[in-house]
Amino acid sequence: MRNYLTAECFKVFRRKYLYVALAICLALEGVLLWGYWSTYSWGNPQVSFYSTSMIVALLLTFGMYATFLTGDVVFSDQYKHTTLKNEVSYGLPRERIYLGKLLVSLAVAVLACAVLVGFYLAGCWLLFPHSGEDGQALAAVGYCLAGALPLWMAAQAVVMACYFHVRSSTMGAFLGVAILTVLPSVFQAFGILFHPIFETLRGFMPAVMLEDLRNHAFDGGYLARCWITGLVWFGAATGIGMGLFQKKEIR
Repeated sequence: MRNYLTAECFKVFRRKYLYVALAICLALEGVLLWGYWSTYSWGNPQVSFYSTSMIVALLLTFGMYATFLTGDVVFSDQYKHTTLKNEVSYGLPRERIYLGKLLVSLAVAVLACAVLVGFYLAGCWLLFPHSGEDGQALAAVGYCLAGALPLWMAAQAVVMACYFHVRSSTMGAFLGVAILTVLPSVFQAFGILFHPIFETLRGFMPAVMLEDLRNHAFDGGYLARCWITGLVWFGAATGIGMGLFQKKEIR
């Protein structure tokens, strides 16, 4: 497995796609920081490290959508280029192929998150005035990231399962969007029309929990719920995806 992970990492980190995507995201963060700086320089007293850093808590759902990008960077149209067939034909165990790509996609996602969040918070720290609320802001951001991590992992597992089982990466992405973002709305409608149990199920969808996370700051119970729910989703998506991949005909 170590050799497979090394090979996958070597392949991923040689792709320009990853660096172009990171550069675009960093540029957008730069535009956001510039916008806040312009407002601050014009005399807006509400702009501070506290107010700007707390934006991280409002953008947690962005991390869920970013899993489609990190999954695509790793999987990279392998059905289209028949590279997955080559790996299977070479005799590599399918469990190693599936878990290897999933683990590398998670590593890329965590690294990208560290770069993007670190760059934004460093910019906020350098550009804007500080106050006694700085520690509270950092603690709130840390809490939100700690709760978001297992939910992002769950989303990554769902996305990779879709990429592995749909020959078109575009259609795989649409399936992932349907599961992660459309299904909560379906549950909400069913809860209104049929039975409240659907609304309860909706409350355990990663997208919904990410949206609610900032409203439960420093709630240890909700943090534990995020981890339990995220790990259940991660285990279920990985188990189903790997089980189906074992039986899938690779062409």
